[in-house]
Formats: sequence, C-alpha cells, structure tokens
Amino acid sequence: MKKLILSLGVICSFLVFSSCQDEENTVINTNNTFSSSDSFKIEEGVSASEMVISDIYNLVQLALDDQNVFYPNAQTAPIITKEKLSPSQVGDFPMILTIDFTTDTLSNFDNRFRCGKIVAHVSAPWRDSLSVINAELQNYYLSTRTPYYQDSQRLFSIAQCNSNMKVKILNKGLTYFDDQFIKTLYITTDSAKVSNKYGSVEMKTSRYSYYYQGFETPTHLDDKLRNVHYSSGTATDNKTNWIWSATVPTNLDDGIPYFAYNRDCPWLISGSILLNYEYVASGQKRKSVINFGPSNQSSKDNNASFNYNGTSIVIALP
Repeated sequence: MKKLILSLGVICSFLVFSSCQDEENTVINTNNTFSSSDSFKIEEGVSASEMVISDIYNLVQLALDDQNVFYPNAQTAPIITKEKLSPSQVGDFPMILTIDFTTDTLSNFDNRFRCGKIVAHVSAPWRDSLSVINAELQNYYLSTRTPYYQDSQRLFSIAQCNSNMKVKILNKGLTYFDDQFIKTLYITTDSAKVSNKYGSVEMKTSRYSYYYQGFETPTHLDDKLRNVHYSSGTATDNKTNWIWSATVPTNLDDGIPYFAYNRDCPWLISGSILLNYEYVASGQKRKSVINFGPSNQSSKDNNASFNYNGTSIVIALP
C-alpha cells in the first residue's frame, strides 16, 4: 500500500457512503477517492473536528491502560513510548506518552487509518480525580475507508482529515448532570485546525464529557459518554470565509441536548450539534443541526446528517 503523505493540504473527502465495523476495510488503490461533493461544507468540517477530539482522548486512555489493544491482528501498529517526566521520580507519573502512527498505520482494533503523532503530558492515571492530560496532535491524520461496488468493480469511499491541535483533559471527578453525580472529563482547546481537501476549520472549544456508563469497570467496551459542549471558530475554502459557533441544542426541535460517544463504536453514535454560522462577505446567517443519530441508536455507522433547504444531506465521519 502506498504511503500517504501528510500536509495541511492532505487529500481528504467526506462521503455519503455509510460504513460498518464488520465490513472489510482493505485498501486496494489509495490513489482513487470517490465523493459526491467537490466543495467544502462547514458541517463536515465541524463534524470532523468533533471526531478528532473524541478520538484523541480515546486513544490516550487506551494507550495508558491497555496499549496491547492496538496490536492484535493489526497490519501495522503505532509506536507507543512512555517516559518519566523526571528520571529521579519514583513512580511512572508524571509521564510523557507518545503514540507515533508513523507514515501510514492501519489499526484493526477500530478499522481506521492513522498517520502522525500524539504527544501527551500526563500528570497521573487519567481515572484519578484532578489528573490532567495535555495532548498535542502533530500532523495527525484520521481516515475511514468504506468498500463499495460499481459495475462489479470494488471501489472505496474515503472520509479523512488532517489536524493539528492541543487538547487539555481534566478529570473533574463527580459532577452533577442529568439529576445524578457522574464522573466527568472537562476538555478544552484554545487552538485547533482540522482540514480536508476542500477547506479547513479553526476552532476553540470547551466541553464536559460525562461517563454515564462503564467508568468503574475494567473493560473499555462498555464505556458510554455524553458530551455537552461549546465551540467557535472560523472556516474557509479559499473562496468563502465563515465565522461559526456550535453547541448542544436547548430546544427539542433542534435535536438531542448532547451528543454521545460509545467506546465500542469508532464514531460519534447519537445526539445533535446546533451549528450557527455566518458568511463573512455577505453577512448571511444560517442555522444547521448536525444529527449523529437517535438516542437509542445501536448501529455503528460513520454517518451524520443535516438538512439544507429541505434536503437531508448525509456526511461521513473520518
């Protein structure tokens, strides 16, 4: 398989075709990508940003707790190193954790392609209250590739993005949410850029991620999180510029008031994000609701959708 070359202009496209974990995900020809769109959609950029943030703290947690999950049956695997912050310290923490996906890594534990590097300064085991993780993504590439057939020829749709960002993850312990006390992560980033072939999103964000199931169990696969967040930033496709903000809905007409991540599914699985954006040149304002699925969704597709002028548009998550 030819190596993918990372750059801010990495060839990326978000596609309409859905994918499932159980599908074969072997790439035959990485030179060909297929898309129903040749223009940048701000909804795609914001959704990709959310996928990257969820992906980053999932990977760091797995690398800290059970790094062997990356290796079984993988065609290629990341290089994971754990270095004490000071050689004289007694315990393992504070720690510098590096997850290096090198130039082209397929980790079959979630059927994703990754490149680039994650470097995280970890103050203590992430499950400990008040532990802090400062993670930096360095030319981090994330891709989902879905096989499909056209005239009996096996092709691939590719949803992918490139990102550079710094993320702070604070374990706040128990906080009150949804009429109960729940283990909570507070996640912030002051500067993040996520780009695809057609454009890019720059953003800052803060969000609470609530472990409403699975935090106390030793396995990761039963972890279920609900996210309540606020993000804002700019977007561009080199022709059009936008300013935008996104949060969870407060009106039931705008969708579910959180979006959810389940550890046993690689993608955001349900809920909604309310996106408001403005075209800088014209001042025209729009509202868009990005929907990741119903609250009881059990399928593991990498799909999200939004409505534009009465038409439902499906987008694929990297």
